[in-house]
Amino acid sequence: MAASPTGRYWTLAAALILLAAFGYVAGGLLADSLWDDEAWSAWAVRSPYLADTLARVRADVHPPLYFLLLDGWTLVAGDSPLALRLPSAWFALTGLAAAGAAGARLFDRRAGLAAMLLLGASGFFVYYAREARMYSLLLALATLAAGAYLRWRARPNWRRALAYGGLLAGLFYTHYAGLLVALALALHHSLTRRWRRARPAGRGAPIPYLLAAALALPWLPAALEQLRANPGGPLAAPVATDWGTLAALALVTTGGWGGLLLLPFALGSGLPRLRWDWPAALLLGLWLLLPAALLLATNAWLRPAFQVRYVLASLPAGALLAACGLRWLDFAPLRWLGLAVPPALGTAAAAALLAALVILNVQAYAGIWPGKPPWDEAIQAVIAAREPLEPAITDLAPYSPAAYYDRQRGLRRGIALDLSWRLHTAAEARARVHLLDGAPSVWAILPVNTAKTWHIAAELDRTRAPGYRAALANLIFYRFDCGRPGDLRFRFGDHLRFAGGPGAAEQLTTRPGETVCVHLRLEALAALDGRYSAGLHLVDLTGAHMIAQWDGGLGAADAGAVLTPAPCLGIPLDAPPGYYHLEWVVYDWRTVERLPVIEDGTGADLVWGDVLVLAAVDVAG
Repeated sequence: MAASPTGRYWTLAAALILLAAFGYVAGGLLADSLWDDEAWSAWAVRSPYLADTLARVRADVHPPLYFLLLDGWTLVAGDSPLALRLPSAWFALTGLAAAGAAGARLFDRRAGLAAMLLLGASGFFVYYAREARMYSLLLALATLAAGAYLRWRARPNWRRALAYGGLLAGLFYTHYAGLLVALALALHHSLTRRWRRARPAGRGAPIPYLLAAALALPWLPAALEQLRANPGGPLAAPVATDWGTLAALALVTTGGWGGLLLLPFALGSGLPRLRWDWPAALLLGLWLLLPAALLLATNAWLRPAFQVRYVLASLPAGALLAACGLRWLDFAPLRWLGLAVPPALGTAAAAALLAALVILNVQAYAGIWPGKPPWDEAIQAVIAAREPLEPAITDLAPYSPAAYYDRQRGLRRGIALDLSWRLHTAAEARARVHLLDGAPSVWAILPVNTAKTWHIAAELDRTRAPGYRAALANLIFYRFDCGRPGDLRFRFGDHLRFAGGPGAAEQLTTRPGETVCVHLRLEALAALDGRYSAGLHLVDLTGAHMIAQWDGGLGAADAGAVLTPAPCLGIPLDAPPGYYHLEWVVYDWRTVERLPVIEDGTGADLVWGDVLVLAAVDVAG
């Protein structure tokens, strides 16, 4: 292929790629509302006191560097969605530039530019460049650390050792998965170093790693406490270590075009060159594969530890490997067979394949990375529909997207009765509703899957009819107007309708050792093949602790059939006196997935979670 560009032209080309990448990323910074994790980031740095930010982060599962940087930035720029997401875009561009420099050092400048194009077009890269979370910072620090390692390894001195050690510590303080990238770099050094009797300052192998360990020590007690406080892993839904997870990992890291990424190695001399430069191949292989392999192994055998986004820091290694293949796409196998292949053909084929990969990845973005829930639009719709003097009963977690947009838009402006500050019994929830008996309309802006919501909605439904109905993710937005009561009806997916039984407005009283029975009426909306089961659970006010349960199959039934289960629960003798509630769930016993609870007859699938609250239960002492 043609020679690599000179330094001036390489710098100009790299700058143009960075500019194009910034335009691509910036074009979608405001396309979606903030979602749960981003709203948590905004809440974590909302206090003007640094101690509050550190306390909130310590109580979470992540280290503090990103949040400290975001805290300082929002003091200057504010906490609008654009301000919150811009640092992630800057970190991503820093990682992109560092990937180009690493490619130039490992291979040549042309390979560095190809790596920048492949990385910048990756949907995996772009998605997190637009999100107010720490993952693009993790990618940037991983790539900078790899570059610092290459410089230190090539010509060790104290300055380079300190820079490398500081970046390793930055990985630890950004995300604990960063330790796996540091491990990959350290393992590469251990496998490739050459011992000498006399070493210049900084050549000693332990210096950067000892520095990183020393810098990490102040946060180590907090990290261990986070580990103890979250034995089940991060709060994100656990992902199984199976072929489905591996397929998802391959999809998001390659954009679904893994075959095209391997094609240059089959048609060029990239593999022989990697074999000749085995330290570079080993570095990229360890960087690419070791973090994912260790996360998946930990996830399978120790504790939940894997989410696809945790391996974002390894994405530059994949781009560099692919760039190596493209750089030496010279149809060498054909020449080995004695066929004459002009050098220009390899150059043209590499350019065409690179352009195709960039275009295909950009086009695949929307299909692989769906949009986030439209919180801003939903909340603006409620604000537009709500009259200033219409009271609202709300329960918004302060770190939720709804609470964030409430601060931005004024969702609770006017008369609002906030119940988020503590748990409420059924009687207390009903008493709060009766404070608003004189209002013609009352709004309920409440989370799903909580007893408080069901008790409030049931009480409002006794004397009012829903006028405005909406639901998004884990929140419902309902306006109850004076009028025809008893309109709320529910079904479980498209399979069963709840046609009768105790409702959330009922109050049962029992004692430890006694039995509570309920009589339910369910209508089959479609033929049931025997794979559906139901559960009756007695849980505390938080809904997190189950006191007693009954589970049983619903059997086979034709569409339109009526089922009349009558389950009974024995109250344990050691059940503490207090307030509980009965939940009814329906699930597919083959997948153990619960069917969604949907308000029936509205013409839209308004999901109220996956739990139907039947009644409040007072366990007397």
